[in-house]
Amino acid sequence: MKYKHICWLWLLLLTGCSGADEERAMGTLERDRMILSAPIAEQISNIAVTEGQQVKAGQLLLQLDSRNAKATVAQRQAALDQVTAQLQQLKTGARAEQLAAAEAAMQAAKAQAEDANKQFRRAQALYQKKMVGKADLDSATALKKQTQALTEQAQQQWLELKNGTRSEEIAQAKAQVDEATAALASAEKSLADLSLKAPKAGEVDILPWKTGDRVAAGVQLVTLLAADRAYARVYLPQTALGKVHKGEQLQVWVDGRQQPLIGTVSNIRSQPAFTPYFALNERDRARLMYLTDIDLPDAANLPVGIALEVRLP
Repeated sequence: MKYKHICWLWLLLLTGCSGADEERAMGTLERDRMILSAPIAEQISNIAVTEGQQVKAGQLLLQLDSRNAKATVAQRQAALDQVTAQLQQLKTGARAEQLAAAEAAMQAAKAQAEDANKQFRRAQALYQKKMVGKADLDSATALKKQTQALTEQAQQQWLELKNGTRSEEIAQAKAQVDEATAALASAEKSLADLSLKAPKAGEVDILPWKTGDRVAAGVQLVTLLAADRAYARVYLPQTALGKVHKGEQLQVWVDGRQQPLIGTVSNIRSQPAFTPYFALNERDRARLMYLTDIDLPDAANLPVGIALEVRLP
């Protein structure tokens, strides 16, 4: 009889321990990581921060050599100034002096045409009287036609200046200005990207390079930990999915603290993740686990990566 009581006692203890395991979710404290990479292959000219330093949003972290980028900006600015001036010239039209010169050329062409016409009539009359040959009449006729063509050309040139620029030419010039403006904006953006600044307040976590190093494009230069949000990232067992919901408050226990933190569930992944070795015991490792984020507003002073556990309802 005494042996049966002992067996029941051990069974109750094992059941209690098993229930305690199922009521916990293990994880670590995390913050959002911001990774800043090199936009191009260039040399580091200045590093303005150190690892562990607290930085503000917009603070300069690292500067890449910007001499080539500045030269490109100057080149694009000059190209924009050129096409802008050409557009303004087309909109303004011809100067008064140009109009006057074109009109004078037209009048001179008209005078030459009148003189050639008179010579043609005289040559025609003399030819009828058999006083000149056919060659002289042909020369007078050619001169008449030539001066008439020159007169028409001068008149059309004068009208072109007087009527101003065509709308199609102005549209083309505007398109060139827009193209040059976009190219300048792109060059300015490339120049600004060489100054790596903190996108938000945080802590410098990883700074693997030093001043003078030449880095390749896409290489990680600075890693920041955001200061605006600390959260627990835990692995929620599948059996707890029906008990824990987004927006629910849970107790989060941190190693070294006697009192739990109160956190709010912000996200539960819809797809299961792998089972981490520290989340479950050996007999439960085949169970599916779901990554869950729990916001911890009172965990600002805790280090990233510290182990914690969540008491599940």
